[in-house]
Amino acid sequence: MVKPKQPNYEKLQEELETILSELQREDLDVDQALKHYERGLELVRQLEDYLKNAENKVRELSS
Repeated sequence: MVKPKQPNYEKLQEELETILSELQREDLDVDQALKHYERGLELVRQLEDYLKNAENKVRELSS
């Protein structure tokens, strides 16, 4: 079984920045804002996991 490739940190961060910019638009309707908010939360979780994994690898290599 092939594991799907996870996007890199920079791509996740770029997408989150795009979503944050969209959420600041005054003409954004509520439904679209909710979709952006949900996706933003998902991206934040992915970024946190990415950083935790990186930290664990550094600890492993340091020991």
